[in-house]
Amino acid sequence: MEELAVHKKKVEEVKSWFEERLRTPKYLQGDIGSSVLIITGQAGVGKSATVHAVASQIGTQLCEWNAPTPTIWQEHVHNSSAGISGINYTSKLDEFENFVERVRKYGLISSSFNGNSKSSIILVIDDLPVTNGRAAFERLKTCLVLLVRSTRVPTAILITDYGNADSSDPNARWLEELQLSLESAGASKVLFNPITNNSIKKTLSRICRQEQCNVAAEEIDLIAKASGGDIRHAITSLQLFCLKPDVELDLSSSNSTPSYPKENANELTAFNGGFSSQYGRDETLTLFHALGKFLHNKRDKENVVALDQNAFCVREKFSRLPFKMDSPEKILCQAHGQSRPITDFLHENVLDFLCDEAMDDAWAVASYLGDADLLLASFRGMLTRHSETENVLQSAAASVAVRGVLYGNFHPSPSRWHAIRKPNLWQIERSLSHNQNEMLRQRFMAGSGSSSLSEVSVIATEYIPVLKWLGYRTSSGLETHDSEDDSSQTMSMIDEQESKISDDDIEDW
Repeated sequence: MEELAVHKKKVEEVKSWFEERLRTPKYLQGDIGSSVLIITGQAGVGKSATVHAVASQIGTQLCEWNAPTPTIWQEHVHNSSAGISGINYTSKLDEFENFVERVRKYGLISSSFNGNSKSSIILVIDDLPVTNGRAAFERLKTCLVLLVRSTRVPTAILITDYGNADSSDPNARWLEELQLSLESAGASKVLFNPITNNSIKKTLSRICRQEQCNVAAEEIDLIAKASGGDIRHAITSLQLFCLKPDVELDLSSSNSTPSYPKENANELTAFNGGFSSQYGRDETLTLFHALGKFLHNKRDKENVVALDQNAFCVREKFSRLPFKMDSPEKILCQAHGQSRPITDFLHENVLDFLCDEAMDDAWAVASYLGDADLLLASFRGMLTRHSETENVLQSAAASVAVRGVLYGNFHPSPSRWHAIRKPNLWQIERSLSHNQNEMLRQRFMAGSGSSSLSEVSVIATEYIPVLKWLGYRTSSGLETHDSEDDSSQTMSMIDEQESKISDDDIEDW
């Protein structure tokens, strides 16, 4: 208990709750409230460790819900098609519902392998099934609410709080709804705060003394500050440092983010408090996750920030509500995205996220994307050269494109699922490059290997048409007459079809 980095008041609160439920007879437990305790907090703040330490100190047996290995759907389909009987598909949610139903009806029987079959039991649920869809979530919520109302076994439900999660993620909202439902059903709640830096430093120093690791106090302080209150992450970072003490991660020299200058490449570190990224959390975003943030344009419903009297005021049509996300530049750094692909994806997909009647928004967005294209005009079709000027231009172009989309989309379309399409511009550029190479190859072959090549525009407008005309004129006379007859027949058929088209048909077309 003394080695826990959790605040002593939180540990004592959990311990007192379990001791009160264990010493109260079952027929009187209804007078002291539900037998379910919800322990919430971000990852790595000691929720599971506290429950295990409390159970060990008060001498109770711990029974944990262990999520079974799920049957893979493809495996189930294979077994069904192969005619293998007796194997049914069971999801994690089905297994969890069956487990909770058994606990509600029959309770838990203490195992006798430790020689103390009459010891008290504490149930711990630390791995809630992942629900896919509203219907599955309602099943999970109903199952847990029934457990809160009926069980007499002291139960701890551990729920991880993901903090500033994406507001568009339904799982984060559903976890909050689940906590409120369980509390309204009678469950108690204890919130674990992030571990303080001093507690993390004390824990890391004690580990270094026990393991005889020579780690400087400055490194321990750096690890503690970068962990964000996550003791598990801090211990993992200490293990990494002890294994590779010479490792140095420098975002400014990383090859994964060539589109940002040195002063902007460390923005992630600056946003995290200025500490070295080798100990910080991995906040990398995928390109499509970043595009989703930009295109959906999630904002607060009202401006809750109090305006300063001396602040610069803008007209109502130019003002925008605060973001429900980090700054666009930080998201660009997290996504490690280059300016050209991000701008192309925004060009291709942004109209799907605009209101159908918002013509002014479409004009504003197109204007900003045009400005970004102007900054990137010298890079189209070329490999990025790693120079300071080009990195600054690309970083500025990405910022103009993203902020232009966020600012111009003043009337976004209703939130719904959209498929992100690959830019058609890429296919056009590949076709253009292929056609240019093919024209140069034909010109080179026709010139008997001569290296004196004309401009591509001259080849396309003069050389290729003349070559086709010469080939047409040198064809046989019979083929020429046949082609002329075919063309005259085709023209006569077209004239007959046009004569049959009425004025009404033309107007409808």
